[in-house]
Amino acid sequence: MRRYEHDIEEADRGAIQSASFINFLLGIWLVISPYILSYASSSAKWNQTVLGIVVLVLAAARFFAIRQTWLSFLNGLAAIWLIIAPWALNYQKSAAYWNEVVVAIVVGVIAFWNSGMTTHTTDRRHPAT
Repeated sequence: MRRYEHDIEEADRGAIQSASFINFLLGIWLVISPYILSYASSSAKWNQTVLGIVVLVLAAARFFAIRQTWLSFLNGLAAIWLIIAPWALNYQKSAAYWNEVVVAIVVGVIAFWNSGMTTHTTDRRHPAT
């Protein structure tokens, strides 16, 4: 492989890291929100806390390893579970339900966009010859 195939422009690096940082902050929110919003359901509390840790660890790893698109893809998969979990774990329509679904949608959109960012960036500047 040629050297330029591994280069990522500074603006693209910034976009990848900004998206990862936003998901990192959302992961922190997922961890602390069950306690701030006083969730009644222990399954909602534990699910959101554990998945929040997963989201923030994957986002932090992606922030520093910007070429590792699979980290963002896994974050997107975690977001899909967070969207499904209120139904799978029978949450009542409450703060837990809406908080988890809304935050998961944002995390998922950012994660899947971010997972395609490195590939898109490399391909558009240096098409295969």
